Amino acid sequence: MDLLSVPAASTVMRVRPPVRVSVLAFVAAMLLGSGAAQGQMVANPFGASVGPRTEFDASVALQMRGFPRQGELGQDRFQPSVALEFTLRRDWNAGADSVTLAPFYRFDPGDDHRRRGDLREAFYSHLGSGFELHAGLKRVFWGQTESKHLVDVLNQVDLIENVNEEHRLGQPMLSLALLRDWGVFEAFLLPGFRQRTFASTDGRLSGPFAIDKASSGIRGVAKGQVDWALRYSHLISDVELGLSWFEGTNREPAFAVVAPVEPGVPIRLQPQYGAMSQFGLDAALIRGDWAFKLEGVRRGGDAPRHLAAVLGIERTLVGVVGRADVGLLLEYLFDDRGRRTPLLSFANDVFAGIRIGFNDLADSELLAGVIVDHRSGRQVWSLEGSTRIGQHWRLSAQARAFVGVPALGAGDPAAVLEPGRQWGALVRDDYLELELIRFF
Repeated sequence: MDLLSVPAASTVMRVRPPVRVSVLAFVAAMLLGSGAAQGQMVANPFGASVGPRTEFDASVALQMRGFPRQGELGQDRFQPSVALEFTLRRDWNAGADSVTLAPFYRFDPGDDHRRRGDLREAFYSHLGSGFELHAGLKRVFWGQTESKHLVDVLNQVDLIENVNEEHRLGQPMLSLALLRDWGVFEAFLLPGFRQRTFASTDGRLSGPFAIDKASSGIRGVAKGQVDWALRYSHLISDVELGLSWFEGTNREPAFAVVAPVEPGVPIRLQPQYGAMSQFGLDAALIRGDWAFKLEGVRRGGDAPRHLAAVLGIERTLVGVVGRADVGLLLEYLFDDRGRRTPLLSFANDVFAGIRIGFNDLADSELLAGVIVDHRSGRQVWSLEGSTRIGQHWRLSAQARAFVGVPALGAGDPAAVLEPGRQWGALVRDDYLELELIRFF
């Protein structure tokens, strides 16, 4: 969730040669030609007599964010908005073929960047004998840890929806999954590229920055280059293992300053999306009430090569208070870039949290935690909770606080020159969010 990593103005991005689609086409042909493993899903499991089916879900969400102080650029303390979301799924051939559409629209009167519509997903799926094929706009999640998802790189972050990186934009893709006894092998072609979303200078959680759209500096997209990725996953005894390789355009931008830095004036930045190669490893070991989790990446490309990892442990206490289950979480976050680590990434930090599942009829849940840099004392506190009200309503609450560093003002050169102080851009943006959702 990197908000600021400013390269030198003279940085020249390397352009990689276009990916030859014929190579992946050969891999796809090889996978489709392989026999299915015993016990795997077979197309038409319900028989040919099952006809086409249509499923439709919709929701309306009323959201209010409250901030204890005005923003650095004078933004309002309250940020109301309303969001509409629909999911339409049509399947046929006894469920072997389907089409999914998921449009989304949010109206935010105070931030025109957040007042927009988006097609979250629009894809076709075919479930065959030992394989799955998907084509279209889709969201795919990889990862195991709680505080940071390092390996999850296929989809772009929708940062104006939430700074926790959980919301993602749909990515155009063609994916093929081979299901075998020895694991699941997936291949992805990822044409097109979507830029990260940022709040406008009228919105909150923007800091003292005015972030432009990237009109140039996007790695090879104009030349028709295609990103691609491979992933292998398998359950080996009590271990869930995932290995992945991504080659393409970095979803995390660096930033170039496009105007002189002047006191009292928002710092104008332009995103730069360079080439990236990433090897990823994610794993989870489940032993009784204990879970041990790991995510690690090795990245190269236009940015300096670096290593990052999240190592965590979780203990679940079943029925500790009535019917409630309590999970105790502890994770260590490492990035060998040290003080050069961009804002909202973590170089040498510890996350401690608690997760409570109340196991009640309202499906109530709570997650609270803090990420602490034990060297500087900087802390990021978070709280998320939700409960169902009746059959069609859900109420959720969320809060975040950024403490332990001095605030940065508009035009403060430290925002550009001192990466260790960039957390000060968010000090004035502590917030409490309430959201009421009606499902249809």
